Amino acid sequence: MIRDAGRLAGIPGVLIHGRLDLSCPVTTAWELAEAWPGAELLVDDGSGHGASDVKRAWKLAAQDRFAG
Repeated sequence: MIRDAGRLAGIPGVLIHGRLDLSCPVTTAWELAEAWPGAELLVDDGSGHGASDVKRAWKLAAQDRFAG
């Protein structure tokens, strides 16, 4: 649950979300990012639930950062 997200403090995370996602509103991702100390939220204004070039680039960049 989001109320327990504070337990993730010290664990890095990047949340990638499409603003136009109707099945999971961006407010949910925002609330999780606010409750997870150190989490980064990236919102693609031009996509929904599915993949996009922007979200793919963000995902690859995050993977590279965490793998390094």
